[in-house]
Amino acid sequence: MSGQGWNTVLETHARRKNPEKELASNVLLKADRNVITIWDGFEKARFHFLVIPRDPFTLASGEKLPSSDLVNLVALRKSDHAVEVLKALKKQADEVKAMIEDEMMKKDGWVWPIKMGFHAVESMRHVHMHVISSDMISDRLKNKKHYNSFHPTLGLFLHYDDVLEQCELGQNDFPPKSHFESLEKEALVSFYTDEEFKTIPKLKEHLVAQFERRAKAAKAKLKQKREAEEARETVKKLKSDE
Repeated sequence: MSGQGWNTVLETHARRKNPEKELASNVLLKADRNVITIWDGFEKARFHFLVIPRDPFTLASGEKLPSSDLVNLVALRKSDHAVEVLKALKKQADEVKAMIEDEMMKKDGWVWPIKMGFHAVESMRHVHMHVISSDMISDRLKNKKHYNSFHPTLGLFLHYDDVLEQCELGQNDFPPKSHFESLEKEALVSFYTDEEFKTIPKLKEHLVAQFERRAKAAKAKLKQKREAEEARETVKKLKSDE
């Protein structure tokens, strides 16, 4: 992408006429008439995708949404068509979530929570929704900003349901960028235990340990459930043979 700024890559992908042919399989995951999903190239968790409205975005009326409405989340929130775009993103995001959950079960033997939402301070042009597993385990999570921008309660990660509700109610006022930038510098606090950590390496050790502990518990619970189901089936068969 010679001559192209790094922060316009999503915008370029959104404007591709035939993403299925123009993008490699390790870039594009899904595409339909109005939405594409790509792999996040700098994933901050075990599973991390970006769901993006295509440009042009065709409204239900048949009209094309102005490109200016898709520059970022602030612009979209001010658009008269924000809810329609958000619902289109959610439809594909739900499909991506199901794919992730299937892969989780195949690879790891259990399913853990998946978050959907937006960054309050976007580093890339063009609206994009994150679909990201909640583990936050990735070699590419390297600094405080990376972690805090996805913390579920700090305020930098705007959950989809909250954004949709605000747009449906016409609540489009948005705090200044400086408010969110100050949150990026907040302490590293575990979303599991509320424990504070001084360094990213120590936090990441904690995240891995907490994830593994929950994985072990979840797998044990699933095993007990399967064994109980098998026992019921055995009893049922014995009764039918009497």
